[in-house]
Amino acid sequence: MSLPIIKLYDIVLKYGWIAIFAVFALEGTGMPFPVQVVFIACAFLIKIGRISFWNTVIIIALGNLFGNVLAYYAGRTKGKPFFDRYGRKIKLWREGFEMVKEWYIRYGGPFIIASRFIGIPRTPAIWASGIVGIDFKVYFIYSFLADFLWAYFYTFLTYKGLTLFPLFQYFKARYK
Repeated sequence: MSLPIIKLYDIVLKYGWIAIFAVFALEGTGMPFPVQVVFIACAFLIKIGRISFWNTVIIIALGNLFGNVLAYYAGRTKGKPFFDRYGRKIKLWREGFEMVKEWYIRYGGPFIIASRFIGIPRTPAIWASGIVGIDFKVYFIYSFLADFLWAYFYTFLTYKGLTLFPLFQYFKARYK
């Protein structure tokens, strides 16, 4: 059993809502983070009755939204200079940026929602929203809707499929 996974799981069990919010806020900025482990921890806590399903969905969505807002403002204030200076070095080509910008212009809010469910454009879309200068109110509303749907979908999926995860039996024996 991987020690970091167990540590992350233990943190969620120990600190509850604060840990869940913090993990999903970090993930909401576009930083890679093993949120699947936290979904499993949440599903386990729901299953044993320590937390409720709907409160979990709301906390995950709000944490993710908080991270999205931080990333939006980072993109808005520092994104363009960063992109111009380091974009080629870290393989953020201007063509890709222009494509994301065009998708925002063409599809608007639905693109924000769709990008939350599709792994590849998820992170660039979060940062590009501020760089492109999407209206913050529109971004906020669609991000919350997208984050809520994403949180509901994955919380439900993890909760229903919990017994299929090998970790479930391990943690069930450890924390029951």
